[in-house]
Parts: sequence; C-alpha cells; structure tokens
Amino acid sequence: MTGCVPLSLEDVPALLVLEKSCFGTEGFSDAQLRQMITARYGLALGIWEEELLVGAALLEVLVPESELHSLAVLPAQRRHGLGSILLGAALNEARKRGATQMFLEVRSSNQAAISLYEGAGFMPLSVRRGYYSHPREDALVMRKRLASASPGPIGTEINAASRG
Repeated sequence: MTGCVPLSLEDVPALLVLEKSCFGTEGFSDAQLRQMITARYGLALGIWEEELLVGAALLEVLVPESELHSLAVLPAQRRHGLGSILLGAALNEARKRGATQMFLEVRSSNQAAISLYEGAGFMPLSVRRGYYSHPREDALVMRKRLASASPGPIGTEINAASRG
C-alpha cells in the first residue's frame, strides 16, 4: 500500500469504480470527476494498493474556504485507518493552499463517517433536509476551522498590518 498521492485524469476510471462501490448511483460521474480534477481549485488524493485505488478524497479550495466533496474507502478496506489518512491529507492540503476552514456534507445516518469527522474536529453546523436521494435522507453540514493556514495574500496583509 502506498501513501496518499495526488490523482490525475488518468486515474478517473479507478475513481469511478471507487465512487460506484461506495456511493452507488449518487457517486460522481466521469464528467464531474474530470471537471473536479482539472479545475483550478480542485484536488483529488488517493491511496493505492498495488493497482487498486482503495480510497480517495475529493476537495475544492477557494480561499479562505475549502469543501470536502467526497471521502471514499472501498468497503473491504474500511476500519484500517485509511479514512483518517485521507482526511488528514485533505486538511493539510487545504491549509497549505491558505484555507482557514473546511465544510462537508454527510448522510445523517452515516454514523461511522460522522464519528471520523467529529474525531478530526468537525462540528455540526446545519441540516439540509432531503439532500440525498436513493434513499431520501437529510445531510448534516459540518465545519472545521483550520488553525494554521499558510500565509497567503489575505494572511500576509493581516500579518503586515498587525506588525505596523
């Protein structure tokens, strides 16, 4: 098993298999994955076991915010810490790019994911009624403040002003 690595367009077929395995018909499509990976603010991270993509995180960073769009681990590979590794890598990348907070949505019944997110410091923010279909279910919106963002143009201005 390798560590968490950036994914590219050539990894989209493997991402599609992972998304379908984890989210069924609600997973991202080929076009959506390609758009996310090539978007200026998009990022895909993955964990490979030989030739098999066993987990991935898809996020977008629009400073000062970031959003985790998807965190997926193959069902047979769960409970081995891969979700924590992916989430940690996503948080680190968001911080490096200057984000000061991260948002996500999770099915209100997905207690394993909610526990993972709460353990990483995410707090419930709101509920989106009927957000998911197949089956229809509410989404819990969660947010984590990122304590140490890398200084970017906004942070640089604040730091410079506070020193003056």
